[in-house]
Amino acid sequence: MSKLKKSMSNEFYYETIFIEYAILEDRTASLLKHANRKYNDLTLNEKLYRIKSLSIFKDEYCKKHLTLDLIDRLYKWKNKRNKLIHDLIKSSYVNFDIKEVAEEGYELVKKFNGKTILVNKHLDTIYKDNA
Repeated sequence: MSKLKKSMSNEFYYETIFIEYAILEDRTASLLKHANRKYNDLTLNEKLYRIKSLSIFKDEYCKKHLTLDLIDRLYKWKNKRNKLIHDLIKSSYVNFDIKEVAEEGYELVKKFNGKTILVNKHLDTIYKDNA
């Protein structure tokens, strides 16, 4: 998160969106790991889908923190980011879309990171109680 904050403050927007994507990959893998689910070799899209659909994430506590709105916003951000990255060769460096995606991703990643910590602690409690 410190690298993300530094890249945003220095306005390195391409670097920022790469870091944001990596953090989302890590945080979604962490959620699935704490839920005792397979997460290796899954794309970000597949991890988000599992988080959205698995019953373990549908209890009240998880739904309170990992709302459908938040997951949908992550999907939309990921799609915007992917389009920008795939169109990189065609766009000029002064691309205001990059800044917008970086700023949106920054807010989403900060929120998702915090929610992930809470849900992981909750999942650890569930699995500890059931052990």
